[in-house]
Amino acid sequence: MRVEPKGRLKARSILAAVFLAAIALSACTPTTTEKPMTGPNDPSDPATVTAQVQELKQALADLHAFKTETQHTIRTQKWVDKGTRNMHCTTPDGQDGVNYSILTQTPDPVDQEASTETVKTFWKSKGFTTRTETTPKDPGLIRLYADQNGGQLMYYYANVKGSGL
Repeated sequence: MRVEPKGRLKARSILAAVFLAAIALSACTPTTTEKPMTGPNDPSDPATVTAQVQELKQALADLHAFKTETQHTIRTQKWVDKGTRNMHCTTPDGQDGVNYSILTQTPDPVDQEASTETVKTFWKSKGFTTRTETTPKDPGLIRLYADQNGGQLMYYYANVKGSGL
């Protein structure tokens, strides 16, 4: 049996938290097969596809803008985007949708409690319900979750090595 040093296990724990953060800042945006003026259309209709693409681009732009607003509340300067993913999802009302996930991190040290409270206050001001989580297994980590009407899920974490959104 192979035994890994504690440092490597700690690094894996941090990577797991980062992976969870990648999934955390997300929104399921419904796709639509209707034109506002003419009603339902074939999903392969070029005008419908163009409208869907524009709607999805706007949803992603809105998500990036909200991420940037959140970053500014924390006041660290060296945020690095680690990627954007999208995948199929189903909205709370049963429609097909697209889920966007964005991960951004900063190695800048932060006051964990203060930064978490700042983000929590900001997200609540935008209509999100929040929940804070800590664990005795990792006392240097604070996680903040938020959602808005079951459609958007946000996740912020702060630890001694930086924070992620």
